[in-house]
Amino acid sequence: MNRESKTKNRPITLSPRHLVILSLPYLIFLLAAVLRLAAFDEALVAGDQSAILSSAFQVAHFRYFPLVGMKSSVGVMQTGIVPLLAAIPLLLVKSVIAVKWFFSVLDLLALAWLYRAARQTLGRRAALITMLLYATNPWVIEFIRTIWFQTLIPTFATVAFAAFMTLLPSSHPKRASSVYTGKAKRARFGNRGYILHHRNNGNALILALVSATLMGMVHLAAMPWTVLLFALGLWLAWRYRLWRGFWIGVGLSFLLVLPYLIYLVQTSFSDVFFLAQAGSKTQALNTNGYRLVGELISGAFVIANTHGRQWDDQVIDWSFGYKIIPIVFVLSLLWVVKKAVSTDLVKSHRNNAIISIGIFAAVWSLLAPALFLFTQTHLQHFYLLHVFPAPFVLIGASIEGLDGLRQYKLESRSRNLVGRPGGLSYIAECLATGMLILLALWWSSLWIVRIHLEAQGQLERYTRAWLMDTTARTVAGYLDREPNGQVIILSEFKGDVSAFDWIRAYVGSDAIRVTPVSAGFIIPNAPTCYMLGPGITTDALTPVAGIITPRPAMTIPANPPWDCYCMSSPGTRPDALANWGNGMQLLDVAIENTLSPGKQLRLSYTWQYTHVAPQEYHIFNHLLHGDTLVAQVDGSGVPTHYWRDGDILLTRFVLQLPEELAPGDYRLLTGSYTWPAQERIFLTNGEAAYTVKEWTVP
Repeated sequence: MNRESKTKNRPITLSPRHLVILSLPYLIFLLAAVLRLAAFDEALVAGDQSAILSSAFQVAHFRYFPLVGMKSSVGVMQTGIVPLLAAIPLLLVKSVIAVKWFFSVLDLLALAWLYRAARQTLGRRAALITMLLYATNPWVIEFIRTIWFQTLIPTFATVAFAAFMTLLPSSHPKRASSVYTGKAKRARFGNRGYILHHRNNGNALILALVSATLMGMVHLAAMPWTVLLFALGLWLAWRYRLWRGFWIGVGLSFLLVLPYLIYLVQTSFSDVFFLAQAGSKTQALNTNGYRLVGELISGAFVIANTHGRQWDDQVIDWSFGYKIIPIVFVLSLLWVVKKAVSTDLVKSHRNNAIISIGIFAAVWSLLAPALFLFTQTHLQHFYLLHVFPAPFVLIGASIEGLDGLRQYKLESRSRNLVGRPGGLSYIAECLATGMLILLALWWSSLWIVRIHLEAQGQLERYTRAWLMDTTARTVAGYLDREPNGQVIILSEFKGDVSAFDWIRAYVGSDAIRVTPVSAGFIIPNAPTCYMLGPGITTDALTPVAGIITPRPAMTIPANPPWDCYCMSSPGTRPDALANWGNGMQLLDVAIENTLSPGKQLRLSYTWQYTHVAPQEYHIFNHLLHGDTLVAQVDGSGVPTHYWRDGDILLTRFVLQLPEELAPGDYRLLTGSYTWPAQERIFLTNGEAAYTVKEWTVP
């Protein structure tokens, strides 16, 4: 056996130090997975989540394709990309927690791609620091652990940033570098190496453009940043002749945006004009974006953003910890400015890469909030999520650029460390790296406490994902056994969207309805089960108290349990007091309290609804003194989209009386009108309203 074969067969041995270094990326990735996936079945499901899940389940059942999502807080419609993404796991598993798992895994893949890109372009140390900070940042975890429209902004921003980063000059001379073009590339890497390199760069540009588009589509606050990234992609395509990758990226991005473009055309771009007008009304610079970026990258105020005080009380209080990232970030900015001015970018290939990427990360970090300077928009944290991961990459690049460790090794061999630049750089590296590791551990401890509280159900998050999945399966099982049955979930919710609304799309039936108990009650003309949602007691079942029986098998194991009561028939119905042209019949009226100044009249009406035309209706209550309106309360009571033919509807209103009531005769009138057209619905006898009661105030 010759010496060469002996060398090939010799086993490779690694020292403990090398084993630790090689295992660090996997350990950080494991930590990131724990922070994102531990107790992920405890994710909150509220109105926003229900809207996303409703569309996603309909898409997964091939019944619906959304052009848009729900209306945003500023009054414009979100795009439909988040429900479409949420539908992907639902094609395989019909479960809320499948959506949550899928979103978290996407972020983990983005983290892995970020490490690979940073490792390739900057080096191992910068990649580990960047990976660690993004993996443990409290605000990233806050959003990625919840199903929201803004959840995936940092995920796609990270993928886009990492892809663009690979198109910048590489710090590894052995790899194909974007610095060289044309004949220089072919001469350096050969024809095959040039072709592979060009193809890889084209693929990276495709990934960058598509990710940038997805970032802007998941929440419109990031859309202006998407436009700037496309301008960067256009420059890179021109600079490095990557036109094939650019146009493929543009084509795929157009397909992603097409449904929303169709909606904009259908609405004459009203949302675009609304946003343009909202952004033009400013007299002073809106600098709140920079404050929010500081909070995002430092983790500040993330605890105050949660529900309840238990998390606040149980975490380690380290106020200085929130100052570490801003301080290191500012020092990194100063470092990259100094290096950009003083370093010959052509002479040093390695410095060229680190400084180029450092400048890119600095511009990304500072320009992202600058887009909001000329708007009066009330900024929230999720408006600036696309700033990730740039600040962390800048920090990693600056520490890598100090290069103190290599200088320390060289100078320590000559035993001339004291007072040498390498020694100072080494000390600075150790201090910065140590503080960042300590910070990441503290960040992780915050979320480990939070996850433990979530797993114990101690954060007052009643409609959690696993409970909602259990409810959906229970309801579906009942309807399978009782095809003509109905399920009414009694709950409280804001607006017209309940946390339970998505269950209708899960089952694929309108036999599931949700009633806000303070606004009314539904008694269907069919076998019905009533499920008491979070905080709802059996007092809410008073209208059907004599005809329901408990159904323990359908109880949901919340704390306290969500009990279920069922009836086989609604019983007899009284004669109508009045009839309206839209199929409404007033059967009964109940009024609590007397007509007294400053008091409240609690009004309860019992209606029977015979479906005439699909329309949104509101009910009005007018208190008149002669012909003068002195008090009014309007609304739908039970939201109209829950009304079904043959229903008995109880609607409840609270009429606030004025502080003074002049003597004379008063009349309480009730009636109906369409919404939002506000066209009065007349009674069948031609009258505009029904007189409920009359009083005389002496």
